[in-house]
Amino acid sequence: MRGPPGTHASAEELGAQAARAIGASGVSDPVPLPGGASRALWAFDARMPDGAPLPLVLLVTKGTAEREWEALRAAHARGIPVAEPLWRTPDGEGVVMRRLEGEAIPGRIFREERFGPARERLLPQLAAALAAIHAIPLTEVPAILGRSGPEAELDALEAELDRHGDPHPALELGLRWLRARLPPPGEPVPVHGDFRMGNVLVDEEGLVAVLDWELVHAGHRAEDLGWACARTWRFGRDDRPAAGLGSRRQLLDAYREAGGVEIEPEELRFWETLANLRWGVLTLRQLHEHLSGQRPSLELAAIGRRTCEAEWDLLAMVP
Repeated sequence: MRGPPGTHASAEELGAQAARAIGASGVSDPVPLPGGASRALWAFDARMPDGAPLPLVLLVTKGTAEREWEALRAAHARGIPVAEPLWRTPDGEGVVMRRLEGEAIPGRIFREERFGPARERLLPQLAAALAAIHAIPLTEVPAILGRSGPEAELDALEAELDRHGDPHPALELGLRWLRARLPPPGEPVPVHGDFRMGNVLVDEEGLVAVLDWELVHAGHRAEDLGWACARTWRFGRDDRPAAGLGSRRQLLDAYREAGGVEIEPEELRFWETLANLRWGVLTLRQLHEHLSGQRPSLELAAIGRRTCEAEWDLLAMVP
């Protein structure tokens, strides 16, 4: 079996790579997994010298493999729950990791009875994972350097709104509110960039792994906490604003108790507001990709209809 060009997803190619990297004697045919619009995932097993199969997954990225590889290696070395990265493909665009078992779909995690104990444990586990990620020295992940701060991000979001041309006064109000409350510059740390339910793997005991590191960058630690609190990532559990699992205060306390710095509620509010603004602009981006014919997709069209949700959230957050 062969995957799309450039993915190195044939059994022959992966077998040769596995032999060099981990001493495997061969691999099974890779099977495609759901991986999102910007990446592809392939599951396969390596045959180890003792005869035991080693479950693996190949992640094929679009220009993010180097920073994901660095971040995963640094996180795994510190015992942060991530899939162990084993090697990169020869073209530099693929990362092969151990394949872990668990559930990532929030609806199932929030609804199914078997995840009841996990739901009670997840918020402090997520806070501890974030505190550990933010403690990674930037010298160990040089590929993630260069990300700009919140003011530059607001400039970029405003420019994108102007390009789309449609009036969105609630988003413009959010921009003005945020510009008037820019936080002072702080020491940057590694930031996951998309830390939320849906990007974590969970089993009946709780957190198994933090997934999807494509947006990892150097930034402000409160950015990750604010993004996790955005209403769109609560998946209907609005009485639990912190990732659909608990209160904002519980998240901040758990983060501090796990070794993170003290983050004030007003600081979190800034980053949660920015997260809602960012999500609103992202929905517009995906809508225009569909309407322009660049990426015709019913899914993108459906996401584009959610701009009004982000606008409503901003109106509720901005006095």
